[in-house]
Amino acid sequence: MMQRAMHVPARRSVCTQLKLTNVEQNICNLLKDYSQEYNKMHSSTEPIVLRITGGWVRDKLLGFFSHDLDIAVNNMSGEQFAVGLSAYLSEHYEKYGITPHSIHKIDKNPEKSKHLETATTKLFGIEIDFVNLRSEEYTNESRIPVVAFGTPQQDALRRDATLNALFYNIQNDSIEDFTGSGLQDLQNGVLRTPLPPRQTFLDDPLRVLRLIRFASRLGFIIDTETYTAMGDPDINQAFQHKISRERVGVELHKILQGPDPMIGLKLIQQANLENVIFYWHSDPAVIEYNSQKTDMIAANDAYAQLGGHIHLVIQKLPTLMNALPQLQERCDNDPVFKQNFILCVILAPFRDIQVIWNPKKKMNNRASIVECIIKDGLKFGKNDSELVATCVDTHSTYDDMVVSYEQESRSKIGLMLRSFKGEWELAHYSNLALAYCQDDKSLSRYQSFHKYVFDEKLQDCHALKPLLDGKKLTALLNRKPGPWMKSINTEMIDWQLNNPNLGENELLAFINEILPKYT
Repeated sequence: MMQRAMHVPARRSVCTQLKLTNVEQNICNLLKDYSQEYNKMHSSTEPIVLRITGGWVRDKLLGFFSHDLDIAVNNMSGEQFAVGLSAYLSEHYEKYGITPHSIHKIDKNPEKSKHLETATTKLFGIEIDFVNLRSEEYTNESRIPVVAFGTPQQDALRRDATLNALFYNIQNDSIEDFTGSGLQDLQNGVLRTPLPPRQTFLDDPLRVLRLIRFASRLGFIIDTETYTAMGDPDINQAFQHKISRERVGVELHKILQGPDPMIGLKLIQQANLENVIFYWHSDPAVIEYNSQKTDMIAANDAYAQLGGHIHLVIQKLPTLMNALPQLQERCDNDPVFKQNFILCVILAPFRDIQVIWNPKKKMNNRASIVECIIKDGLKFGKNDSELVATCVDTHSTYDDMVVSYEQESRSKIGLMLRSFKGEWELAHYSNLALAYCQDDKSLSRYQSFHKYVFDEKLQDCHALKPLLDGKKLTALLNRKPGPWMKSINTEMIDWQLNNPNLGENELLAFINEILPKYT
């Protein structure tokens, strides 16, 4: 039976009246004035009612600063309203002191969760999105809905959580809670879907990750019925064919770089979603090719171990972070480091497993499955995927070095550190975390090695360059450039690492000694 997350949030004081900033008040006053004039001129039609929706309302009620202003229009498209507003501003420049900005129309892009056209403009220096109220209907095959104009209640009920379905009615300066429980859930720190959760998640499984992200960001719990539905096997399958990997990656990126990614990982693991979240590719043809041409036993075993491994990491990592305040500080101040550190640790079961990433290539067509998970499965950047894969796949080598560094040469240690291209501390702390998960005693030896690196001034050895550049080297040796220079450059770096206090003359003598091997 799936366990529920044990985190219990503090009860929050939530008021029903918003305190607007001066800029927000200016924006609302302008929108009220234009709506009033429009309604007078079109008295025979439904009057305009404007509502600020979603995240801005939630964040303002929680006391957070927010400039994410999405405004829903009840009786026309966002573009129609923005065009009329722009014309109104042109006529009333002196009253408001701002000129109309250009209106940028954002077309529908369902793969990026843009299900309706949006008009974007700038008012008093703030980007504003205008869109009409809408209803949505889904099919079993896609998370892309059929969208139509809707009522305020329909627009509220289609949202992922009740506390994200609150509206601020600009016309009468009031909070509207059409789900009936949004304000209470916000006060209690509870995330629940406005409609029955199973169907909500089957319609759009991305909502599962969004709720997990909000739980991680806000420290809220997920309502029991809602959280139980997240673990439904049908939801797990829906992830595979209804959500693009880009959308999965966007949500995971926000979770891992957020204030408490451990909450998010715990919810993912307890809902048995780790296998679909951290899947290794987005192209079914590549996946099928590997299933036929590549021995995938190791990869399948790694996926079988992944949930248990993440559970262990979640248990052990907080203790390690408490013992290493410098690691906690680094994660707090560097969200990208924190993201990659967590990925390095949780993807350890995939160490040294390779797949064919491009069946069309005959040579050099294999890649680390860790790199594929991050680059092709999550659509993160190439640099991050390569770095994390390097850290994961060299764990055994790094751990052996930590155990035996006192018996190793300075150059061997330096060359290993250089392989991480300036990110050796990511490798160090992630490998420490992995070792710590298995043996608490590993902390002291990793700390000793970390001190050794700084004592030996090796922390920046990735930036070490040969004392003699190519032009100077060829002049001193009276030789023409050639293939021999690459080997000599490698030898120079190795020599400099072993002889940090010697200079060019000693280096040149060393080169003259070894040069016959390469010419």
